[in-house]
Amino acid sequence: MRIGSDGTPRYPTRDELRHDEAELAAAILDGAAHRPEQAIGHYYEGLHASCALGAAYEGMHRLPAEAEGARPRDLWRLFDCLENTLRTCPEGCRKRISLAAMILHLNDDHLWSRERIAAWVAPEPDPAPPS
Repeated sequence: MRIGSDGTPRYPTRDELRHDEAELAAAILDGAAHRPEQAIGHYYEGLHASCALGAAYEGMHRLPAEAEGARPRDLWRLFDCLENTLRTCPEGCRKRISLAAMILHLNDDHLWSRERIAAWVAPEPDPAPPS
């Protein structure tokens, strides 16, 4: 939730959400570089594995090497898009849930790589047609 110029809460605009999605994708990739293995069913496993949301959190914050059992806290405060965007599962399983829940679903249920999830969260824009 954002605060308007008059001090009242407001939902973010589509452009603000797209910006958040791009930053979230970058954080996933940055965090994945810190822990090269993918965790399934947990945010962190051992010293070298994280799920996509765990990677996003680590992309924004430094974590200890041993983060198993840790849970990303207040990640939605950094990225409005996690709770203010509904997404339909690209695998066709008819789920329509918040972006945060969908990221976990793609990671744990469809076993998408963190890189694939990041690319889906914020796809590259189509190139402009030549004029």
